[in-house]
Amino acid sequence: MSIEITGVNKRFGDFVALDNVNLSIPTGQLTALLGPSGGGKSTLLRIIAGLENADSGSVVIEGTEATNLPAQKRNVGFVFQHYAAFKHMSVAKNVAFGLEIRKRPKAEVKEKVEELLGLVHLSQFADRLPSQLSGGQRQRMALARALAIEPSVLLLDEPFGALDAKVRKELREWLRRLHDEVHVTTVFVTHDQEEALEVADEIVVINEGRIEQIGSPDTLYDAPSNDFVMSFLGPTTQLNGALVRPHDIEVFAHPVENGIPARIARELRVGFDVRLWVELLDAAHEEIQVTVTRATQRSLALAEGNDVWLVPTSA
Repeated sequence: MSIEITGVNKRFGDFVALDNVNLSIPTGQLTALLGPSGGGKSTLLRIIAGLENADSGSVVIEGTEATNLPAQKRNVGFVFQHYAAFKHMSVAKNVAFGLEIRKRPKAEVKEKVEELLGLVHLSQFADRLPSQLSGGQRQRMALARALAIEPSVLLLDEPFGALDAKVRKELREWLRRLHDEVHVTTVFVTHDQEEALEVADEIVVINEGRIEQIGSPDTLYDAPSNDFVMSFLGPTTQLNGALVRPHDIEVFAHPVENGIPARIARELRVGFDVRLWVELLDAAHEEIQVTVTRATQRSLALAEGNDVWLVPTSA
């Protein structure tokens, strides 16, 4: 294991940020800490980095007891959401900074910087100033700078949070490819479910200072351990007193055994999917959302005002 966190607690006054957190993070893996704002995920990341001290508990990094080690002795690379570049230094100088303060030979620094700028696709911008880069390019520079010191662990705190949706999506895909090349143990904080599901090998869901569930993206999505995890990892709707995903409800255009009678109130096509808002024809007349494919909608001729019968398909 690359990181072992045992019995970590942290309070800020009366606020419990972390409540007896135990977590093992495997070597060479990309692990997401996912949860709502204020849930404790950034605090946990800062404790791993040595930027925050736990009230109790221990942190072991690569077999070394790191609980009381200062940040600079933990051999971790850290990238924040708002990256603080040295504005007066070129991109190459920014990346070289960590190596130069460690008094590495000039030839080694030059070679390493060229290698890293190639890795993050910024070679042609080596002599530019950070202000001449786009937001996405600046975050790639931040990652190159963090990787320059060859950290045993790379920690990313909402690294793409300040960028627009299109750039964020491009950088997600890029981060996954970069990780597959570099294989450095990486832990990143996000409150974006899609980001975690797309990028991570393993997701740690944190809420109110506690770990709700740990597992692969598929495990968490298909077999959530509780309603919080299920609702946090994608849309849900309530049917027969249970939470189900809108696409886990089968729609029939005729009465079926155990079918729940309903009527389509409105529909919305979103690319390949069609979202149906259906009114349950029981005493409550509650409206729920169901998602079907465009092909299903066509074959059943589903339209507003039609009566349908619903059957949950998930166990």
